[in-house]
Amino acid sequence: MHPEPTRSPEPAQREPKRCSACTQLKPAEDFYASHGRLSSYCKACQWQAARRAYRRRRDDPAARARMRAVDRRRKQQERARLARLDPDRERRTSRARRAAARRLIAAHHTEYLRLLRHELAVADRGGEHRG
Repeated sequence: MHPEPTRSPEPAQREPKRCSACTQLKPAEDFYASHGRLSSYCKACQWQAARRAYRRRRDDPAARARMRAVDRRRKQQERARLARLDPDRERRTSRARRAAARRLIAAHHTEYLRLLRHELAVADRGGEHRG
């Protein structure tokens, strides 16, 4: 019979830890836990790093194009997977979207007509949106 392996305590029971980014000593609850270990960076520093990385990618046109291409592929794959699971799903969701659009138009008919006139005027001007 093998002895039971020693398990590390839950993150909430661990001693305080120093964040590698901000170098502050923080309680274990301030760190994400994965596979029984705490992250090197506290939650606040990880959040800030993720936000900076997102902005950096968003501001770079090439990176933004890559992200959009990845998203498009992911969505196409998900739609294909769902179509295999339920072939009738696309028809049902399409019908539901059309019904929802009809209900919205009926509920806000005057605003819909105003927006429609605006879009037609924009199209007549050659596609220039002027708000």
